[in-house]
Amino acid sequence: MEKTGSKLTNLTDAELVSLALEQDQAAFIVLYTRYNSGVKSHISRYVSQKEDIEDICLESFQKAFSQIGTYNPDYKFSTWLYRIARNTAFDHISRKDREKSNLPTTSISEQLTEMNEIPATMHNPEDEIINQQEYDKWLNNIEKLKDDYKTVAKMNLIDNFGYKEIAEALELPINTVKTRIRRAKALLLKMMDVSDELL
Repeated sequence: MEKTGSKLTNLTDAELVSLALEQDQAAFIVLYTRYNSGVKSHISRYVSQKEDIEDICLESFQKAFSQIGTYNPDYKFSTWLYRIARNTAFDHISRKDREKSNLPTTSISEQLTEMNEIPATMHNPEDEIINQQEYDKWLNNIEKLKDDYKTVAKMNLIDNFGYKEIAEALELPINTVKTRIRRAKALLLKMMDVSDELL
């Protein structure tokens, strides 16, 4: 997509997603800024703790950005993003809590997979390269974090350890682990490269 000097903030979601697929980091930032408040509001329907809402919001964007190649343009970007946010929120709620609150007990990820079934013709080697480039970027950024944040970020984002497992392995209070992971994710988003001429 050719950039004509107009601000990225004036582009539609579809245009921003096209740029994001080309690994334009500024497009990711604009999408994050555009939907940050909405995603937090959406998550607050399921989670009441402010710190948890912020944590889930950051995790939702991280998931969406790393999976941007799976987005099906037949659906609104906001719908896709909010489904990821809801799924992430449900991952933070125990099955018992869901039953008490009369929330669905099945994982939304299955519905998300069904909704995003893309024809085989749309899968090509470029998709794999894009996904690998995005993953490599997250790995490189994690390596740049301070040791305290880098350790928990690796365990949570790469090895998929939960808060309790990390707390036990590092012999830290679980609240300390939650705080470090939340701050690490916030730092990772800020570390996305944004070129001045694109803003």
